[in-house]
Amino acid sequence: MVRDNTKTVISLGFSAVLTLMFLLVYVSLQQMERLNHNISGLVEETNAKMADAHTMRDAIRLRANSLKAMRLTPDPFERDEEYMRFLSLATPYALARQDLVNKHPDARERDIHERLAAATRRAQPANERAADLLMVDPDSPEAAQAMRVAEDRQRQVLALLDELVAVEQMNARAALDMSTNHYHETRRTLFMLAISGLLVCMLIAGLVVRLISNMNRRISHQASHDALTGLFNRRAFETRLQKAIDSTESRAREHALLYLDLDQFKVINDSCGHLAGDEFLRQLSTVMQAQVGPEDTLARLGGDEFGLVLMDCTRERAAEVGEALRYAIEHFHFLWEGRPFSAGVSIGIVPIQCASTSPATLLSTADTACYMAKEAGRNRIHVTTVDDQEMVRHRSEAERVSLIRAAIEENRFCLYQQAVVAAGQRDGRAPHVEVLARMIAADGSLVQPGDFIPAAERYTLMSAIDRWVVSHAMDWLEARQHDSLLPVFMINLSGQSLSDQPLLDYIDSRLASNRSLCEHLCFEITETAAVSNLATAVEFIETLKQRGCRFALDDFGAGLSSFAYLKRLPVDFLKIDGSFIRDIAVDPISRAMVRSINDIGHVMGKQTIAEFVENEDVREQVEALGIDFLQGYGIARPEPLGNLLCERRTARVGGRL
Repeated sequence: MVRDNTKTVISLGFSAVLTLMFLLVYVSLQQMERLNHNISGLVEETNAKMADAHTMRDAIRLRANSLKAMRLTPDPFERDEEYMRFLSLATPYALARQDLVNKHPDARERDIHERLAAATRRAQPANERAADLLMVDPDSPEAAQAMRVAEDRQRQVLALLDELVAVEQMNARAALDMSTNHYHETRRTLFMLAISGLLVCMLIAGLVVRLISNMNRRISHQASHDALTGLFNRRAFETRLQKAIDSTESRAREHALLYLDLDQFKVINDSCGHLAGDEFLRQLSTVMQAQVGPEDTLARLGGDEFGLVLMDCTRERAAEVGEALRYAIEHFHFLWEGRPFSAGVSIGIVPIQCASTSPATLLSTADTACYMAKEAGRNRIHVTTVDDQEMVRHRSEAERVSLIRAAIEENRFCLYQQAVVAAGQRDGRAPHVEVLARMIAADGSLVQPGDFIPAAERYTLMSAIDRWVVSHAMDWLEARQHDSLLPVFMINLSGQSLSDQPLLDYIDSRLASNRSLCEHLCFEITETAAVSNLATAVEFIETLKQRGCRFALDDFGAGLSSFAYLKRLPVDFLKIDGSFIRDIAVDPISRAMVRSINDIGHVMGKQTIAEFVENEDVREQVEALGIDFLQGYGIARPEPLGNLLCERRTARVGGRL
């Protein structure tokens, strides 16, 4: 009986202990679940606040970019599109700000919100004034001043947003620290329970520890990873980029930063909606992750932009990785509801070699390199450095564009002419003159073509310059159309102008209203421009030849297929490339090339012009070969177009005498 009672007591005691331990474990689990739920909610709310702050910051930066684009964009329709984009960015900013205010801000956040509201009220009128002035005249002093005021106000707002992000990051770290401390405390408590009890309690404690660890890992993952793709987010990426920069000084290591921007991703969103775009980014992130090593950091920086830090990677190896990424993305095929989609990627690559460089400078340089890759044709890589001369040249050309555009709008160009004389002619009278353009700087000095033509061609401003030259040359001819000694004007047209239908329509309408101009006009197009736009060039030439204009093929012989295309181009003159003419007196190969071009041109019924005739020896050589016309410093130097009238009058008086 006693034994039975003892067994009963032991059993009851054991049951009581077991029940108590289970109760303690249950209470611990309930408390832990509530605390982890609260911490997880705090982290999620903090992440949501940070996302809203980033949305506001991105909206401010995009509005600033839209203002800059409005200032640099020559096309009024593109400027209007940028203006509409500028206005639309106010909505996400306002929604994100309202969402932040509704998320139970603490005292520090409320203080920042109040200052941010005041800064926003000051910045909004300045931004709108700048946008309105840019729409009217992007290069006016008022617009420039308004831009500076707007940028200053935007910097104030961005500074407050950075302060807000820092507060949210501090809150996130505090939540993580709280979770970690609670984890350690709970583990100790459960360990003591396990020591005092049964193996079952130890197993339960182990399971609880694992559960808590998983919860902590999940919370930590949420704070440092992008929710859509699972890649690192911008905050974690910038932290790792800073560590990579710091390591270059202590260990003399070299790393690389890649900035990736998808090409044509907008097509997927516009065609199938954002759900399809999100799924595309998820799948593409897996493809990209497979191309990088375990020590490297791949992150989604926002939208369709990604960043990659390659550790211990040379510039050459970075280019290989970039090309592998570009190839993988280009050949990734995405299906949505049976419809296939694909996208390319433009990649900017910057070596990380100097510990004094900041993450912001590296990211800005990589972003510019990515833009240069897009500008070069998209779906390619561009490797650069912070002080790369190509980057300096790119920025210099971008600054020069505004000067060229201002010169066009302010009519600051003038015309020069250079004589084109018949072979054997020595009296100085020229039946043809080549019309040349000179830009006038704001200080009144002349800007030579080599200082503005390359930038104008790169930023598609040549059509506007060509239109100015054609218009003023025709005005000059119309004013003197009754002069019997009026020469033929040879006017250069760029490759961009050959594809400019409005320019062709303008010339055609001017000639239709004054047919006498046609006999005094000869348009010059380069061989490379004609061959690269062959169908367009032929249509352009035939349209104006029907009016009676003539055409010259400039720089002939510089291309690889000159004679093959010549039969398709109905030109009247072949202007032999100056590289052959310059050396004709000393180089038998150049002389043979010129003889061949001249013979074939004459067989095809075309007259030939030798440019770069710099001295008497060259002149004798080209005349001996039977070239029809000569041009160069050995014949006459370029002079203002107004001098031509004086020369004609002098020649006329000399004839009467």
